[in-house]
Amino acid sequence: RRRRLLALNTLVPLTLVATVALSPAPAVHAAAVFTVLFALFGTFGSSIPLIRDGESGLLRRYVLTGVHPGSLLLQRIFAAAALDVVELAPSVLVIVVARGSSPSQLAMVVPALILGLLAANALGVITAALAKSVAEGALFSAMAALLTLHWAGTFRSPVPGTWQASLEAWNPFRPLHETLLAATGA
Repeated sequence: RRRRLLALNTLVPLTLVATVALSPAPAVHAAAVFTVLFALFGTFGSSIPLIRDGESGLLRRYVLTGVHPGSLLLQRIFAAAALDVVELAPSVLVIVVARGSSPSQLAMVVPALILGLLAANALGVITAALAKSVAEGALFSAMAALLTLHWAGTFRSPVPGTWQASLEAWNPFRPLHETLLAATGA
């Protein structure tokens, strides 16, 4: 329905990904950039529209029709994550082709991307619930996503046996980062 938005949501990440994927950037740094980009894309893409729908009264009208709020939010998470996968698919293909990844590496990235985008969209719903404006939503989304990415080991690996290592083991962004590391040649 919103073709311009679909085009922008596909072309903007594609441009950023292509710039890094086609550069001589070390694989470790490229994978971190891709992981951060995909996580922020999902988190912001979930949080900001939800805040706007709350401000406009659309969410309240949905609930007044008898729709269960929890069900509505779960449906939004899954629908937004599915749309994100479609919008980011060209970017993933550029990574795979530019970095010479194998088909098996691509096959590992796709489910990790789906898991990561589901987590990012859920994180966006949480940050939207805490925000009182779009600006707050953007701030909370950025902070929450970057903190969660840090706990996923995206920026540095935690010391084994620490509470940070326990968080990393269960973090939904960890598989995304690790499969992007493999796909970029790290």
